[in-house]
Parts: sequence; C-alpha cells; structure tokens
Amino acid sequence: MVTQLDIAPPRAPHADHSARLLAHAQEMIDKGDRLQASEKIWGAVARKMKEIARRRRWGWRRHRGFESFAHYLRAQTDNPEITTLTRSLGRFHANFYDDTLTDGELQDGLAEAKTLIRLLEEADKKLPEQAGLPQGLRPLR
Repeated sequence: MVTQLDIAPPRAPHADHSARLLAHAQEMIDKGDRLQASEKIWGAVARKMKEIARRRRWGWRRHRGFESFAHYLRAQTDNPEITTLTRSLGRFHANFYDDTLTDGELQDGLAEAKTLIRLLEEADKKLPEQAGLPQGLRPLR
C-alpha cells in the first residue's frame, strides 16, 4: 500500500500549511467550532514535523514514528519542552473525536502549538542536513 509519506514531498510547503492552520484554528475557536479548532491545532504541529522530516527524506507510517521523531529532536536540542508540548498537544487530535476540551483549553493549546512550532523551527536549524536516520523513522523513496 502506498501512503502519502511514500511519495515526493507536496508542492505546497508544510510551513505554509502550518501558518494557515493556526490562523484557521483561531477562526474556529472564535466561531465556537471546537472540533475543527482541535484538528487545526494538531494539524499545524503535525505539518511542521513532517516538513522537517521530509526535507531529510525521512518519514513514518504510524503515530509512534511521530513520537519517536519528537524524542529525537528533543535529544538533539536538549530541550525537553519539545516532547512535553508534543504530548500535551496530542490531546487536541483526540478532542476531534471526543469534544471534551473547553474554549479556554483550546486557546491555551493554540498558544502551545505556536510555541512548539517555534521550537521545532529552532531544532530544524540545529540538525545537520545529512543527519543519520532516527530510530522509529524510515527513509522516503
């Protein structure tokens, strides 16, 4: 089975998607659409992670690979906030199905997502372009 991670990187940069998703999350919070806001918050972070990995031709098929990559970036930067925020923001993906978070929690999550994306951008600059394949990831074709 071919997955999106098995093909070439998308034409539109993930960074552009992340910024648009964060703006859209705020719009959805303002409109009271907690489900869409939750998914946009989570999606912005996921897009940034994919951008960093794909630039190095790395990918993952399961959520565990996403978590492995967060741990790798944390180790490379010695910044535990990367994994702490990644775990915290995982609840927004779950909230799309459960709708248990309040508007205040969504607003806090949006701020956390912005912080994490900034930390991921900083981590990306510290990683060598030819870094070895992290455990839990796979090379893209």
